[in-house]
Amino acid sequence: MTEAMPQAKTASLGVWIEAGSRHEAKGQEGMAHLWEHMAFKGTTSRDALAIAKELDILGGLSNAFTSREATCFHIRVMDAHFRRAFEALADIALNPVLDREELAREQAVILQEISMVEETPEDKVHEDFWAAAWAEPAIAHPITGTPGSVTAATPKTMQAWRREHYRPDAIAVVATGAVSHEEVVAMAEKTFGRLPAASGPAVRPAGAFTPPKLAVRRESEQNHVILAYPSVGNKSPERFAHTLLATLLGGNMSSRLFQEVREKRGLAYSIYASVNGLADAGIFEIQAAVEPERTGELLAVVRGELAAVAGGAVTAEELDHTREHLKGLLYLGAESTENRMMRLARNILLFGRHIPLEETAAALDNVSLGDLADIAGRAFTEANTGLCILGPTAAIP
Repeated sequence: MTEAMPQAKTASLGVWIEAGSRHEAKGQEGMAHLWEHMAFKGTTSRDALAIAKELDILGGLSNAFTSREATCFHIRVMDAHFRRAFEALADIALNPVLDREELAREQAVILQEISMVEETPEDKVHEDFWAAAWAEPAIAHPITGTPGSVTAATPKTMQAWRREHYRPDAIAVVATGAVSHEEVVAMAEKTFGRLPAASGPAVRPAGAFTPPKLAVRRESEQNHVILAYPSVGNKSPERFAHTLLATLLGGNMSSRLFQEVREKRGLAYSIYASVNGLADAGIFEIQAAVEPERTGELLAVVRGELAAVAGGAVTAEELDHTREHLKGLLYLGAESTENRMMRLARNILLFGRHIPLEETAAALDNVSLGDLADIAGRAFTEANTGLCILGPTAAIP
């Protein structure tokens, strides 16, 4: 898929593989993320230093990431360097070499990455909460895997997993900016067209969010708190209303929770709300850090705001303000070739089509005050409440 931007002087390319952490079975945890790392350690035609030098010479911005549902290799370059960038990125995505010494080194690097999460309270509380919130193991486990699963990975087990998941029907090549569709198709045919067809295992449904109550005692200056409720998946028509509700509650400086928690009471330096979604399920999350002795006050204030929204307290002015904020972000992002590429790719993977900006803006316009109150009333109940507190006085009230 391509999207030409006539005034652009740069181009962004992404190679997306529908192979993320939810595609890992027991014992394979972290496999997708480990492959993302190994792709930059050398290919059949480039060693690690050659890859680094070439990407630097191109003068662009290159990176990769692994999510729960996909792995993405991406790059943004001047239009004159696009063909060379395409060749380099395709090589990285398709032809990594699993040298045993390099694999051992990268396993050690990822173990350090896991340790960093363990030592960062705002990351640790999220990982602990997410793991407790899902009964399906493929959804619950960390994207990075566990120390045991990462250490246990071998070239043989990694290659077997890759053959199942790096299939032609699971790969999307997406380019935006100063690009020609015909040229991108020709380059993709040359590099990706030789991949043999293969079938992969079915993806297990995420299942229902099971609201956990979790207290994790550890030494830290603050209690780190997540309050969460069921939301919808990224394919749901209700996703626009849920995003509006999250933004209105804790998505910017004028949001209800930011104003009430930080500006009026000084309870937390930051507080935010967001929808953490998969294709078929999601969680409405509110996260903050608070002085331990004020944790109960924080929870009471947040729950009060949630009850008010469920009771219809949101005004037309608030809704319009939040709607314009999100539409502004939508159109501002559209001026970046990279943002445009990311948006196009996600829509292709989720819906199999390009979704015009105007269609998304219209969907935001169609959300009503009644929609927000209805969603809040259904979601923000005691039975639906998930709570995780990590800190020196962590306890579930």
